[in-house]
Amino acid sequence: MSENKVQVQIDGVEYTLITEESEEYILEIARYVEKRINEAKSERLGLNRELVLASLNIADDLFNVGKKYNALKEDSAEAVEKFPSLVENYNKAIDQNEELIAKIEETLEENSSLKTNIDDLNRKIKSLEGDEKSVEKLRAEIKRLQQEIITLKSENEQLKDSI
Repeated sequence: MSENKVQVQIDGVEYTLITEESEEYILEIARYVEKRINEAKSERLGLNRELVLASLNIADDLFNVGKKYNALKEDSAEAVEKFPSLVENYNKAIDQNEELIAKIEETLEENSSLKTNIDDLNRKIKSLEGDEKSVEKLRAEIKRLQQEIITLKSENEQLKDSI
């Protein structure tokens, strides 16, 4: 990385900084330091004490950020520790989900096939019901014809007896 020369002004004094950081980043830091110095200014304090107070405020900010970082690190330690097993469980769940999807697709295909079979069987039943009605008509016709035969035989016998 190349070194950059960055001109900044803090509390009215020009500084030339040589850094590997970007100019925007250095200017942002300079504005922050300027702000903290302005917050520490007081008519009762000399420049050195104002700078010490601003330095203490900046150090306080740094320590607070460090504490927050450590607290977040501590809070996330369990999650970071469990992350591999969570990923493993997630992958297992994905695999199980894919297996279930395959079973569902298989079941849907089987269901569709069964519906087709049911439709075919219903058509056959209707056809057989029609055939059954025809059989009943034929039986009724046979019964009528048998009755007619009996009647004709009886008449025939009477005619024979009368001749």
